Amino acid sequence: LILLGGFSFVLNQLIKRSLNAVGGKGDPMDYLLLVTLVALVLLGIIFSALFFFMDSSTWTSSLFFYMMTAVLGLGIFVPWLQYLIKRHPLFWLVEFLVQSNTRLYLLAFWTFLVLIACGVVLFQNSKRSTDSKKLQVSTVTRKYFHFLAVVVYIPGVMFDRALLYVAAVVCLAVFVLLEYVRYFRIKPLGQTLRTILTLFLDERDSGPLILSHICLLLGLSLPVWLYPRLCAASLSGPSTLLPYCGVL
Repeated sequence: LILLGGFSFVLNQLIKRSLNAVGGKGDPMDYLLLVTLVALVLLGIIFSALFFFMDSSTWTSSLFFYMMTAVLGLGIFVPWLQYLIKRHPLFWLVEFLVQSNTRLYLLAFWTFLVLIACGVVLFQNSKRSTDSKKLQVSTVTRKYFHFLAVVVYIPGVMFDRALLYVAAVVCLAVFVLLEYVRYFRIKPLGQTLRTILTLFLDERDSGPLILSHICLLLGLSLPVWLYPRLCAASLSGPSTLLPYCGVL
């Protein structure tokens, strides 16, 4: 209920901001997160309904999953975003990413941190393969990922909040889509993700869904997502801490 309430609030704020946006050439910051959230929710509803009647772990269902995701994404959601921002999203994204050297440096730094996180996951799972009694990693190990998330966000908030906004939206989409793949056992990654991530579960992930990493991302990103223009401006006084609320 808390997650649904939070999602409803965020969606309501995004819709209001989109409706209040000035006409003409749309600002992607007004629409990117809104379109992404709507797309992810609709995909979840569609696949939940379909796989209620189908075995989602077969290759046929997996191919159907990928085809539906591609068709809906490229055929509906990308054109919708293009209509809102008055240009092709891919061209806008490429131009956005290469606007400054700072963005390229941040992207390289974040890619390095992602590789470190993947290395930690693979290393911990390799230890489990040699020690069958190791069912879960320690709390300290899980905190590594919290530390990496903070290391990602602080430079983004300090040097390029617009890039952080876009990167967080992309990361949310990747996290949710991978959770769909894991939950529905979509081949070839579904069962592998289940096996790898089981090691990192705790009592908060006792249900069928693994939401800890998504909740962490939401907590860090909400200030930047809900108030992108305030966060992008030069703030003074107590407002200076607004972009850092998620990290603090």
